[in-house]
Amino acid sequence: MKKLETQVVVIGGGITGSGVLRDLAMRGFDAMLFERGNLSEGTTGNFHGLLHSGGRYAVKDQPTARECIQENRILREIAPQAIEDTGGFFVVLDDQDEAFLPIFLQGCENVGIPAEVLSGTEALKEEPNLSPQLRQAVAVPDGSVDGWDLCLGSVNAARALGARLFLYTPVTELLREGDRVVGVQAVDQTSGDEYQVRAEYVVNASGPWADQIVRLADIEIPIVLSKGTMVVLDSRPVTRVINRCRFPSDGDIIVPVGTTIVLGTTSVTVDDPDSFCVDEWEIYKVLEEGMEMAPVIEDMNIQRCFAGVRPLYEPPEDLAGVEAGREVSRNHFVLDHEQLDSLGGFITITGGKVTTFRLMAQDTIDLVCEKMGVDEPCRTHLELLPTG
Repeated sequence: MKKLETQVVVIGGGITGSGVLRDLAMRGFDAMLFERGNLSEGTTGNFHGLLHSGGRYAVKDQPTARECIQENRILREIAPQAIEDTGGFFVVLDDQDEAFLPIFLQGCENVGIPAEVLSGTEALKEEPNLSPQLRQAVAVPDGSVDGWDLCLGSVNAARALGARLFLYTPVTELLREGDRVVGVQAVDQTSGDEYQVRAEYVVNASGPWADQIVRLADIEIPIVLSKGTMVVLDSRPVTRVINRCRFPSDGDIIVPVGTTIVLGTTSVTVDDPDSFCVDEWEIYKVLEEGMEMAPVIEDMNIQRCFAGVRPLYEPPEDLAGVEAGREVSRNHFVLDHEQLDSLGGFITITGGKVTTFRLMAQDTIDLVCEKMGVDEPCRTHLELLPTG
């Protein structure tokens, strides 16, 4: 067994863990990241590619909406190579959408999201393949973002500063001494090498597998696993992100990505992030809803279908009666297990969005600094992210 030492171990090689590693390295920490597979294999590599303006959450989940518009602006500055500035429309097609419109506009105003109302005629000049039933549209600063590029860029930045990366090396054990986590044990699946790593802190950034990791320390966290299914079509009939102007629901978004569009998404609670499938009804649902917004979709071909699992967290007292993933906030939570479970040296970051990954890392490493007595401010919003 190879014995190593570091200051902080990060578990998880998706966008969250990669962002955490970059922030650690930029603040001068010696850090290592362990990922059970390849980078971005989980939720990061299986989302719809939306750079959120926050509009989707402006009514029902305003804390998340505020974070999205803040981080949307920061990412445009530090990672322009990963973003296509498509803009976005929230489209009004019927009486129900029209009744929601003033509520939506007030929500956008409350959280600081720029929103411009266009008539149906004006919007159809911009997006002629939208439904002729279009009554109004609201322009917001949505975009398309490459999650792989953000993840790889974060890892590249961290490695340039001395951070170490272990892929295909799952953590198999959390090392404990009394009421404190003091490191991890991991096994390289390609070489068979075993590692025992001593660390002052372990950060669990494993997304939908976060609860599996904390169970290695004989504790639990209340995570709702929400599967979202998406459908990729073979051309790009719209230039903007298209959202239905209503409360978030199944199949209400079209995201242009490269030469394609991605239709999404459903929200189905699952029990295991390693055991789920795309159900036929989900495909039909997102196609049906997409065709209402852009009828041209009926004549397009499906390239592929895929699904990702969202890790959604709410404090236990707020989860009473929650059955569906859409009822759970998309906000992120930094869990201090010393405070929650009397287990020191261990932090979990969960929830959130790809759009807010940098802020998630900042909040996490702010806590690590506080715990370790380090006075070093975050700089990830000030320096350009390398290409992936």
